[in-house]
Amino acid sequence: MKRFPIWIGNVLCAAPVIALACTISTPAVAQTAEPTALRTDTIYETNYQTGAVELYSARGKDLGAVGRLSFPTGLTFDKVGNLYVSSDVPGDYSIQKIAPNGTVTVFADTGLSGPHALAFDKNSNLYVANVDANTVRKFTPAGVGTVFADATDGLKGPIDLVFDGAGNLYVSNAFGGPTHTGSVLKVSPTGVVSVFADSGFHLAYGLAMDRAGYVYVSNYNSSTIEKFSPNGVDLGVFASAGVHSPHGMIFDAAGNLYVANNATQTIEKFSPTGVDLGVFATTQSGPHFLAMFKPSSL
Repeated sequence: MKRFPIWIGNVLCAAPVIALACTISTPAVAQTAEPTALRTDTIYETNYQTGAVELYSARGKDLGAVGRLSFPTGLTFDKVGNLYVSSDVPGDYSIQKIAPNGTVTVFADTGLSGPHALAFDKNSNLYVANVDANTVRKFTPAGVGTVFADATDGLKGPIDLVFDGAGNLYVSNAFGGPTHTGSVLKVSPTGVVSVFADSGFHLAYGLAMDRAGYVYVSNYNSSTIEKFSPNGVDLGVFASAGVHSPHGMIFDAAGNLYVANNATQTIEKFSPTGVDLGVFATTQSGPHFLAMFKPSSL
C-alpha cells in the first residue's frame, strides 16, 4: 500500500494512499444522531479526525453535529433526505445511513476498502469510491453491491465522484494520468470508461460540476482548483488564493463554489467567476467532503 506523509492541521500522518488515517482516538459509531434539519441552503461536512458530521447555515454559522461516526469521509443525500456517510475504519469499513429523524443504520459493510466519496444515480443506486482497492462499487437501493469499475479500467486512487445530467459518472483519480499525479475518468451508464482529462493535476482530489457542465478539480499538493470544459479541455487555474490542501467541493444554487480546506480547517467560498469571497466557516479537524440536500437534482 502506497504511503506518504501528509499534514492534517498540526498532525503529521503517514497515510495509506490519501485516506489520511492517523494514529488518533477513534470516536464510536453512533446509533442515533441529531435530526438532519433538511434545508436546501445548509451545508453538511465531514471531519475526519473528530468524527463529526457538521451542519452549517447559509451564512456559515455552525449549527452543530448531526452525527458522529468513526473517520467519516464521503457523504451524500438520497431523494427523501437520508444522509449516507462513508466510515473509513480499517477492518471495519462501512456506509452509515442517517435518517432525517436521527436514526443511524448500516447501509453496507462489505466490498469496501478505504471508502471515500459517495454519489447517487437517477435510479437511486449508490456509488462508492474505494481508494485503497482502486474500485468504484455500486450498491442497489437494497444494499446489494457489485464492482462498477476497477484498476483494469484505469482507476488508481479514486477519491471523488460526480454525475452529469446524462448519467455519466466522473471519477477523480489521485494517482492516474501519465505523470501519476491525477486524472479524471468518465464512466458511461453502461460502464464504458474513457479519460476525461489527464493534465493540470497535482494529486487530484475533490470534484464538482456546475450547471453548465464545467468540471472543477481540487489539487491537494498545489492548493489550486483546476477548471475543465465539458469536453475535458483544461481551462487553467480557477482559484488558488484561499485554497489550502483542498479536499471536497460543492456548488450552491447561485453557482458559488465551497471548498473544504484540510490544512487550515476551513471552508472557503468562491464566486461563480472564481473570486475568493473569504472563509465561509471554520471547521473541526480534518475537513473532508461537503454535501447539500438537493431533492430536485435526482
